[in-house]
Amino acid sequence: MNETIAPAVEVPIKDYRAPLRFWHWGNAALITLQLITILFQKVIVNSKSAVPEFQQALSKDSVAITAQQGRAFAHIISERIWDWHKYFGWAIVAFFVLRVFLQLIGPSELRFSARLMEIMRRYRLAPPANKSETGKILFAKTTYALFYLFLTIMVVTGLILIYEDVSFLRPIHHLAEETHNVTMYLIIGFIVLHVVGVVWAEIKEDNGLISRMIGGNKVPKQA
Repeated sequence: MNETIAPAVEVPIKDYRAPLRFWHWGNAALITLQLITILFQKVIVNSKSAVPEFQQALSKDSVAITAQQGRAFAHIISERIWDWHKYFGWAIVAFFVLRVFLQLIGPSELRFSARLMEIMRRYRLAPPANKSETGKILFAKTTYALFYLFLTIMVVTGLILIYEDVSFLRPIHHLAEETHNVTMYLIIGFIVLHVVGVVWAEIKEDNGLISRMIGGNKVPKQA
């Protein structure tokens, strides 16, 4: 007997509950703020370029500072930005815990793991004509799974960097820092891929996707 499956073009259950939408947009905002702090640290407050600019700006008011004084000034600003980076990092940790909590308490059929397994089943059982469509959905779900993995790595390595003075964490501080930096680029890559994929789906295949992620599923009015 052949096993029957639902139409393979769409995952059967999508989760647009308010808590998940809150987590989605809140997490997106926090990651954006974190990337902005990195932009300031790496570009705007970079001592190699910032110190000459400080000197040039102050010279207009007949104030001369040495390169060492300029680096000290840049360091103060850098420390302030790093403080904000840590604050946003703690907020991301809180949102990470919230996501795990939602995963554990939500209906079993709405859990991400269950939906990923379902689309894998659909892809495996889909006829050749539908493999392409189910493959697209499977690819999208797989990138989400990778994002959750990247986020977990970022949270763990970020905590190691925050508690760098803890003795048993010192030997892995450099590894954690390098991993944290590499994972940041992987998350940026996911964000670019995700935005392009969402816009493409909104235009071509799944009109109203963005609206549902903002306002949820609309319940039809009873006649």
